[in-house]
Amino acid sequence: MGMIVKMQTLNPYLTPILHELDQFLNYCSLSNEHQIIKHFQDKKIPPFDNFLLANSKDLFSAHFLCMHALYHLKNQYQRSQKFKLIIQSVRIQRITLNDPIPVNEESQTVLETSDPLESYYLNSKHYFETQEEEINDMLKSFWQMYIAQDNKKEALDVLNLPINADAKMIKVQYLRLAQKHHPDKGGCAEMFTKIRQAKNILDKSFHTP
Repeated sequence: MGMIVKMQTLNPYLTPILHELDQFLNYCSLSNEHQIIKHFQDKKIPPFDNFLLANSKDLFSAHFLCMHALYHLKNQYQRSQKFKLIIQSVRIQRITLNDPIPVNEESQTVLETSDPLESYYLNSKHYFETQEEEINDMLKSFWQMYIAQDNKKEALDVLNLPINADAKMIKVQYLRLAQKHHPDKGGCAEMFTKIRQAKNILDKSFHTP
C-alpha cells in the first residue's frame, strides 16, 4: 500500500517545499517534474520522502504536490518580478527578468497566466478527493501527453529545430532538408524517411496542413 498523507491542508508542507524548490532552481534553472520529485525525495522533503512512486495514489500525490508548489512559486515570482517560471509537461524553466514590468489595471491581465491547469493544481481539494479510478485515468492521459511531447522533441531534433519552433519554421526547414536528402538527388533514403516521419509527427502536434 502507498503512503497516504493524513491532513486537512497542504499548508504545513508548502513552505519548506517552496524553499527547497527555489534553491533547486538556483542551480538548475532548466529541469523537469521527474528531476524535481527525485530531488525532493533525495533531500527527504516531507511528504515526498514517504511516497512510493510505484503506487498510483502516491505517484499522483507526488505529481499534484509538485505542480501545486510550482504554481505557487510561479505566482510568487510574478509578484516579485524577479523571475518568470515556465511550467510545461516536459520542461520546467526559470528565467530571470531584467526589467520589472509595471503593474497597473491594464498590464495586470498580461502578467496573469492563461494556463488552464493552474486553477486545478492550486486547488488542494483535488489532492485529497481524487479517487483511485480517476487517478489511473489521469495518469494514463498524462503519460500519453508526455510521450507525445517527447516524440515532438525528437522530431524537432531530427529537423535541427529549437523547442519553440513554430509551424512556419517547421515547414521551411522540412522543405530545405527534404530537398537536400531526397534520394533522387543523391541524398540518403534513410535520412529522408526520418525527415518525413518527423514532419508527420509535428503536423499532428501543430495541426498544420
